[in-house]
Amino acid sequence: MAAPDDLQRVARAMRHDCLAMRVRQLNRRITRLYDAALRPHGVSTAQLNVLVALALAGEARPTDIARALALEKSTLSRNLDRMVERRWIGVTPGERGTTQHLRLLPAGRRVIESAMPAWRAAQRRATAELEPELVEALKRTAGTLPSRDAHGGGEQ
Repeated sequence: MAAPDDLQRVARAMRHDCLAMRVRQLNRRITRLYDAALRPHGVSTAQLNVLVALALAGEARPTDIARALALEKSTLSRNLDRMVERRWIGVTPGERGTTQHLRLLPAGRRVIESAMPAWRAAQRRATAELEPELVEALKRTAGTLPSRDAHGGGEQ
């Protein structure tokens, strides 16, 4: 067992060097910024991401949206339930009844359109708060990461 001083040293090093901790802190900070900007439009960052993914896909299975956004199915399901209830997204059964197909409804399109100015303002603010090199690195890196980790699990 490590001595208390050793444990403190190791803990400080992990706090300083841990990429997972840094990325999660950055994610929470930036998500709060976007959520605050989008709140007057009745949509969260997570919900807007799903709406945008569906706008790009046209029609998609929940699994495809979860994969595209690197989400766990349960996380997506919670957001989908709310968006279906609000009639932002339509759900139709798949060919064999074992899958569902999602599509953006007119109300969901209106949410994207009405939230766009607030999203742009949040984008400008987030960009201004970060180092330009970090913004460019995030843009480059995010699209190149696999959607599943080495153990086959998705993002938590």
